[in-house]
Amino acid sequence: MNQSTTDPAIGRASPYIPALTGLRAIAAFMVFFHHHNPAPIHTATHQLLDQGYTGVGIFFVLSGFLIYHQYANRYLSGQVWSWRRYIQNRFARILPLYALLLLFTLAVKAASGQPASWPIIFLNVSLLKGFFDTYKFSGIAQSWSLTVECCFYFTAPFLFVALKRLGPLWLTVGLVGIGSILWQTLGQCSFRYAPTSGLFGNPQFVTFYTFFGRGFEFVTGMWLAQIGHENRLHYIKYGRLGWLAMAGCILWQASLPIFTAQPDRLFWSELIVYNYLLPISIGLFFIDILTRPSGTKRFLSTTFMQTAGKSSYAFFLIHNGVVANGLLKAGITNIWLLFLLLIAMSYGLYNYLERPVYNWLKSERVNE
Repeated sequence: MNQSTTDPAIGRASPYIPALTGLRAIAAFMVFFHHHNPAPIHTATHQLLDQGYTGVGIFFVLSGFLIYHQYANRYLSGQVWSWRRYIQNRFARILPLYALLLLFTLAVKAASGQPASWPIIFLNVSLLKGFFDTYKFSGIAQSWSLTVECCFYFTAPFLFVALKRLGPLWLTVGLVGIGSILWQTLGQCSFRYAPTSGLFGNPQFVTFYTFFGRGFEFVTGMWLAQIGHENRLHYIKYGRLGWLAMAGCILWQASLPIFTAQPDRLFWSELIVYNYLLPISIGLFFIDILTRPSGTKRFLSTTFMQTAGKSSYAFFLIHNGVVANGLLKAGITNIWLLFLLLIAMSYGLYNYLERPVYNWLKSERVNE
């Protein structure tokens, strides 16, 4: 991340913040243990680790922060802006490795007698699958989140302006409103004319799997970068509560099934806690590691965490699916050994494929 003001935490040209790279690794590891839970089922530990999918929320907040920090001042100040360069750099970051692993995934499934249909191939290649409830887990299952990321990439410059004019509250309300309209229009049409497509098919899907439902996470990250550029982060005094608040959100959701099994209550609790309270908690944690030295910051800045953070995208793409399943079928049944092997493989993918291809494809040298 290329930063540039005199603010010691963040600004338009302040130093690279290693802790944020280390945090990417933590988020990816959380998702791994959600999919490969080593704890005995029906235990408190299992239920707690099962909440690891919240690592995706950390990615979304971090994405909002980094994209605003990298591009907002340039766009809002009226400097020369190239949509081509912006889109090229964004997709140079995510598409090459994704395309390779998707091709590998489709080939393995076809070889095992599960060939994908052309519509599914198209939706996965185009990253449109995340708009369809029925197909969101097709191909590389966890790549539904890339649809959400791409929606943010395409709309980010407009969101910079909206955040400045409307503030985080009304911007979030607007995004949720758009999601509701899409469900009421396209969602109802899909049920009527193509009942199996699931295009914006139901409120739960729109809320938890689309950009419009997850928009507050990106808005939180952008708002943090905005106040960081204004040198106002140090005015927020409750950063140290970030870890405690995050733990409280996760513990609440992990224990909730003990008290109720009613779908409506579970839905509203997850909506309020994970879509809104958790991003605020993540934001407070960000403020803490951006504004003061701590043991957590030093740990996230260690060499191992830096290496794991830089290769976290590759790890995220291979931790669940044909690569991980292939290792399991090969006899790697110990979850911890599987975890270490996937870390090593993801580093290889990053160092020898993802980074060189990105450096070749990007239109200008940026340090992200």
